[in-house]
Amino acid sequence: MTVYYVAIGDNGTSGPMIGCGDSLVATTTAPVRFTDQVGPSIRTLLANKSRAVGMSGLVNVLYQSNLTYLGGELDGSTITISLSGQFMLSGVCDIPRAKAQLEFTAMAASGATNARVFVNGRSIDDVLSLK
Repeated sequence: MTVYYVAIGDNGTSGPMIGCGDSLVATTTAPVRFTDQVGPSIRTLLANKSRAVGMSGLVNVLYQSNLTYLGGELDGSTITISLSGQFMLSGVCDIPRAKAQLEFTAMAASGATNARVFVNGRSIDDVLSLK
């Protein structure tokens, strides 16, 4: 199972560049067999209540958030996941980090090339908008 975390200030060296000069880095857990890989992967990500990911130097910006995975649907190359709850983030740079962690984890689990995330029925962009 693949879960994504953030390398702060890495400037795309360790993975795709996101947000404020950070990188998104894939981590893998022991092989787990599920028909649906998305639910277990997102639940694993949301269950991690520690900011630091072991001694890796990676960060989980979702660690304070109170989010629950409700379901996912793969339509062609797009995975759509639904969550309930609320984000607890530490500043504006955590917005693209949180979005990327969720989207890339869902895409890795589903094999999709696009991801849409909804929280309490609203798109993640609307939920995390500073407007």
